[in-house]
Amino acid sequence: MKIRSVLRSFLCILLSTTLFLSACQQSIRSLAQNHNGAEILWDTWGVPHIVARKDSDAFYAFGWAQMRSHADLLLKLYAVARGRGAEIFGESYLPADRSVRMLGIPSLAEQWYAKQDVAFRANLDAFAAGINDFARRHPENISDAVKAVLPVTPQDVIAHTTRVMTVFIAGTSECGAVLPGFDFIGQPVASNGWALGPGYSTSGNAMLLTNPHLDWHGLETFYESHFLLPDVNLYGTALVGSPVLQIAFNDHLGWTHTVNTMDGCDLYQLKLAGSSLNDGYILDGVAQSFITITETIQIRQQDGSMTSESLRIHRAKQGPVIETGDQILAVRFALLETSLLADMNRQWWEMGHASNLKEFQNVLQGQHLPLFNVIYADVDKHIMLAFNGIIPVRDVGDAAFWRAHVSGDDSSLIWTKAHAYADLPKSIDPPGGWVQNSNGAPWYMTMPFLDKNQYPPNIAADVINNRELRGLQMLNEHKQMSYAELIAAKHSTRALVADQLLDELVAAARANHDPLLRQAADVLNRWDRQYLAESKGGWLFGIWFEKWLERTITKATDADPNYDFTFSQLVGDLFYAQPFDSTQPLTTPRGLADVPLAILALHDAASELQATIGALDIAWGDIARLRRGKIDLPGNGAGTELGVFREIIYQPDEDGKFQSSSGDTYIALVEFSRPVRAQVLTTYGNATQNNTFGIGDQLHLAAKQQLRSAWRTLEEIETNLALRENLTY
Repeated sequence: MKIRSVLRSFLCILLSTTLFLSACQQSIRSLAQNHNGAEILWDTWGVPHIVARKDSDAFYAFGWAQMRSHADLLLKLYAVARGRGAEIFGESYLPADRSVRMLGIPSLAEQWYAKQDVAFRANLDAFAAGINDFARRHPENISDAVKAVLPVTPQDVIAHTTRVMTVFIAGTSECGAVLPGFDFIGQPVASNGWALGPGYSTSGNAMLLTNPHLDWHGLETFYESHFLLPDVNLYGTALVGSPVLQIAFNDHLGWTHTVNTMDGCDLYQLKLAGSSLNDGYILDGVAQSFITITETIQIRQQDGSMTSESLRIHRAKQGPVIETGDQILAVRFALLETSLLADMNRQWWEMGHASNLKEFQNVLQGQHLPLFNVIYADVDKHIMLAFNGIIPVRDVGDAAFWRAHVSGDDSSLIWTKAHAYADLPKSIDPPGGWVQNSNGAPWYMTMPFLDKNQYPPNIAADVINNRELRGLQMLNEHKQMSYAELIAAKHSTRALVADQLLDELVAAARANHDPLLRQAADVLNRWDRQYLAESKGGWLFGIWFEKWLERTITKATDADPNYDFTFSQLVGDLFYAQPFDSTQPLTTPRGLADVPLAILALHDAASELQATIGALDIAWGDIARLRRGKIDLPGNGAGTELGVFREIIYQPDEDGKFQSSSGDTYIALVEFSRPVRAQVLTTYGNATQNNTFGIGDQLHLAAKQQLRSAWRTLEEIETNLALRENLTY
């Protein structure tokens, strides 16, 4: 029997006929039938491979697995989603609790749990049961501070996933600035996603590049996982606390997400009917009363004692009300003003069970995902990019109009409907052979570009960044791309901004009589324009870039005190002599808008680097470090603003060096051959608990710009097995 089992697994790898695919699935069924419930096969990278006969057993195992890998993080996130973080963890969580309560997320979770399809409600119940059973059986793996969160309910799961998506919408819109605990700290969220069609791929197979860039901590942490069920072999990743894979591929198709430029939240400036909120507000010239409730938030003090805060929540017709400075604002989130979000997790699960483009699009038409581009490829050689989300139908105004505060006394501006899937920009099997997005506007998803005039003027912000322009450049450098070339492109550290500006900057510095500027020019001229660990000159260029931005923004502010800088302006005429032109996307932007100002910034940068490091040609990896736990390695990659496709952001560390803090997270490069082949990486490792699996162990591969094979067959998994768990409940 053992020999037969090994032979069957071997044939699963090599052959793709219906007969042998059936044999593979029978192997999965046989393994699952050895016990009641599911089995988790943990590989040596800490990836859980969940083998189960039915969905609910798999969900139970997924809850269990997340606790083994991320128990403290998961429970802390669920406490915040309840609006009770301050009660358990202290006053620093109070701002987030206020926002969660004000938006009504816990009560929505209760309502949406009741609306669940019966079968999927059972899955959510099982996921919560897996979390609780792990906690009961392995209390030693959980910090004492988070045990007060237990037990977890399925409503907590819905509240958490709702809060995460609300944070994404807030952080990519104007609403994040006024919602405490809902803004993204530091870098904006980012991602790369490509799908390459059969005409562009040298093998004739469609290929998919999955490359989200998020923070390496907290609610943005990814968890790589694998489901082996009788009807699907599903591999991918989920944000910790999610009950389903959110980016994934199976034997037939796969998808990734990038954060898109949709606007899912608006701020309405209200006019009070009197001197206080108690007097109501004006709408269409008539005084209206707020709907008002009061909630009590418990706050744990450092000595363990409790205090409480009475939170009075006012709601206008537009949404909940925030007092900020002398303004009274109502916040309106599209994802919270509809019940569509109730089925978000079920839609992701159904996407993972689709087997072709028609089935996949039928699932997308449900419109339950609140944001994200969907970038898709399959074994039938189709590719697609769909600009997706719960996007309000706004009858007036362009994107800039809705990004500003909207008048709150005009009821005609209160939208009530969302765009249908058919209305949204998308490209399926384009003639150019590829689709891509790196957080730019949807019309740039393929070349030739889509006609933006075919869509409502407020459906998306018209922005592009230098990382996306670098991606377009690499795609246009090839008539066809191989799998190996796709891997190389994904890891590219070349700075597009250097190609746009460096020759002019070096020439101007050499023309100057200042010895420090001439020294800087020599270092920059020798630089390879890469952000590899060994590259010398990248630090000087990066600091110059920051000083150049600062001086340019100061100049603009001095000229106009009302000037408001946004990241989208980085490719515009404020900085470039020739700004980005959509008719010349491969050659613009370019040239310095103000050469004397750029030279002053270079002198600032050289002086600072000389004073702090003692040299201008320090290697990038000597200062930029890939750090996680006890691992400390020379870094590579840099930020979007420099036009580097391999994005890794570094923040100052205690020893004066810089440590990796965000950027490349989960990576998957999938070729939809028969069988599918894939290489993956979870850059910072697949666990935050210091238990069975190492923390940050995959950073060694990231430092070498390497990926690892995705183990998807039972033979591969058994060969690389670290732990086996049989689960019953």
